[in-house]
Amino acid sequence: MNTTLPSLSDDLLRLVEDQLANNEWAPGEELVAYFVEAGLTEEQAREAISYRNRYLVNLYREGFTPIRNPGVVLRYNPHRRDFEPE
Repeated sequence: MNTTLPSLSDDLLRLVEDQLANNEWAPGEELVAYFVEAGLTEEQAREAISYRNRYLVNLYREGFTPIRNPGVVLRYNPHRRDFEPE
């Protein structure tokens, strides 16, 4: 997927990833509006929402998330107690 999300500032990436991983109650359109208010374009906000299910069900190693590093994504495997490629 060709994405412009990794080029966002570190503060915006933290905000986006935090909301995707922890905000399971807000409807998608509400999150899109929140992301646009924070400084994303509408296209970027909608793209970010497309990652929501992945962030809600996985714990990712910092810096190796689907948005920050789409080529090398590491998620936590509780059975192995270690991170592994997604």
